[in-house]
Amino acid sequence: MGELSGGSMQWTDGMLYPLLHRLERLGYVTSLWGTSEAGRRRKHYAITASGREQLAERQEQWTVVTDALRRVWQNLPRPSAATEGWA
Repeated sequence: MGELSGGSMQWTDGMLYPLLHRLERLGYVTSLWGTSEAGRRRKHYAITASGREQLAERQEQWTVVTDALRRVWQNLPRPSAATEGWA
């Protein structure tokens, strides 16, 4: 997440696993215990059909929000140095 956001957004285990557990309770992901290449037990998560539907719906909602915000920001007057107290 850090790389995708240019370092603006950082995920920790304390944020990620509660989210995955909630998504699992809602039926949007499933989990399965497995073993990593190093031999350690790992829980693997996979998105469900219901999760894919929910993801598509949320993506549509975010598209509407971001498009509306983009239009608002494009129509805002840009502050000049004089109005910002720089002059």
